[in-house]
Amino acid sequence: MLNRLKNNVPLWFAVKLLVLFGGMYAANHILTGLLVPGGYYSLWMDNNLDYVSALRHLMLKGGALIVSAFGYETKLSDYTLRIQGYGGVRMVYSCIGINILCFWVAFVAAFPARLKDKWIYGIGGLAAITILNMLRVAILVLIKTIPSLQHKQIDHHLIFNITVYAFIFLMMVRMINNVSKKAGINTPDTQQIKQ
Repeated sequence: MLNRLKNNVPLWFAVKLLVLFGGMYAANHILTGLLVPGGYYSLWMDNNLDYVSALRHLMLKGGALIVSAFGYETKLSDYTLRIQGYGGVRMVYSCIGINILCFWVAFVAAFPARLKDKWIYGIGGLAAITILNMLRVAILVLIKTIPSLQHKQIDHHLIFNITVYAFIFLMMVRMINNVSKKAGINTPDTQQIKQ
């Protein structure tokens, strides 16, 4: 049964993608639960494996660097990035984009490609998604400096998700086409090139 499933490449890819993403999604929620005081909180894990705070700090620090490039003085704390005299943003768990990062890792890991290609696309995609999130943070903080936009409600989660998933879709198409070319498999893009 498993061998027949593995011989059906698209189906095997879909199964691996769902299992990997589901596993990472569940593991992330379990680990996050162990990092939040109360319930099943683990002080050791909070002190040694708090990847959520590390990612949040990375996003906020990157956003601060971008804002500083525009000449503004920033103030950074564990959860917020502020521009002196203007206001700022608070980055909560849902803003970090961990599930988006997990989806990208699951896709790259499940995709039938050489290990070298997986590493290149995996790291490149993670870096690009992280930079897009840093840009989002910086833009949200910079909006606070524009009087006419200071109090506007902007659904930045929706805008970010659309932007990142469009980017992921383009990266998926690129990865599929590049890996297919290396393997000598005809895709619609490679067929057009040959004609």
